[in-house]
Amino acid sequence: MAEPAPVNEFIVIAEVDRPRGLNGEVVVTVFADDPGRMARLATVFFKEGSGYREIAVEGYKRLGGRAVLMLSGCASVEQARALVGRELFIRATDSTPAPEGRYYAHQLLGLTARLRDGRVIGAVEDLLRQGSQTLLVVRGASGEVLVPVVGSICVAFDMEARTVTIDPPEGLLELNVRDKAHKEQA
Repeated sequence: MAEPAPVNEFIVIAEVDRPRGLNGEVVVTVFADDPGRMARLATVFFKEGSGYREIAVEGYKRLGGRAVLMLSGCASVEQARALVGRELFIRATDSTPAPEGRYYAHQLLGLTARLRDGRVIGAVEDLLRQGSQTLLVVRGASGEVLVPVVGSICVAFDMEARTVTIDPPEGLLELNVRDKAHKEQA
């Protein structure tokens, strides 16, 4: 049975890519710097409706930058295929602290994005992973803006004040506004 959970109590750590072998193992893409962290997990969670269902991790192998997991109740290739595309979660309280000056995606959600002069652009609504690049999805009065998470643009994170200060290159903020206006004309 899935247990209800408050917002941000659970964080996504991986996504099931494909089955491996015939005994129910799954290959997962790990959303952490070190896929080896998966070896220390006794359980993971799947989102089920409005709650989360706990699953025991019965085995772990490293596969390059990914991991191979044997999950409780998954004993066949058919059961493994049914998990493809599903995200794996852990409790936020079970995550290891981020290295100094780095943040987990769940910590950035809800931050207020401001320019250096203090003007508010909007709130961080989501993060997109584009290969090695991560983008903040900021929604404000002008629409949605994608902001690359690089030190020259995201110049300061203040987790106590729940803000990120950005110094965007010329035209970045207007880029999506023009796209929005173009879509409205079409």
